[in-house]
Amino acid sequence: MTLLAKRYATALHGAARAQGAVDAVLRDLAALHTAMQDRAVRSLWLSPDVRGAERTRTAQKLGQGRSPLIMNLLAVLLRRRRQEVLPDLYPAFRTLVLQERGEVEGVVETPRPLGQGELQQLEQMAQRLCGRKCSLAVTVRPELIGGVRLIVGNTLYDGSVQATLAQLEQQLLKVPM
Repeated sequence: MTLLAKRYATALHGAARAQGAVDAVLRDLAALHTAMQDRAVRSLWLSPDVRGAERTRTAQKLGQGRSPLIMNLLAVLLRRRRQEVLPDLYPAFRTLVLQERGEVEGVVETPRPLGQGELQQLEQMAQRLCGRKCSLAVTVRPELIGGVRLIVGNTLYDGSVQATLAQLEQQLLKVPM
C-alpha cells in the first residue's frame, strides 16, 4: 500500500464519515478492488496508451450505481492522473475503518485446516493478546509441522513445532562439547 493511497483513503474516510456513508463506501471500494483484478479493466484504467475519453468511459462504468463519493473519487483520480492509486485504495480505507472501530485483522498459519471452534478460540486468544476485537484469516502451511503461528498487526506469536525445533537446534549448537 502506497503513501499516496493512504492519503486518498484518509481524505475519503473523512468525507464518508461526515456523510455517514463509511459502510457504503467500503462496500463500493471492495467492489472496485475486485473489478481491478480483471486484467482488461486494469489495463483500461492504468495503461498510458488509453486515451482520456476511453478512460473517462471506464470510470463511468466502474462508478455506475456507486456512492457519489466514489464517483467523485474516480473523477479526481483521472483529473490528477493518479489512476495507480485505485488498486491500493481499498486496503488503505479498510485499515482506517478497522482502526476507527477498534478492530484488527490477523493471520493464523497452521499445518492443517482449522475447524470453526478452533478458529474462534484462536480469535479469542488474539483479542486477549492485542486488546482489540480480532478477526483472523487462516493460511495452511504444512512446513510448520504442528502448532500455530499467529500474526496480528506487526506482531508474530510463533507457537509452531518448526520454531520450537529451530530454537532447540540453536541451544544445542551453543552447548560446548
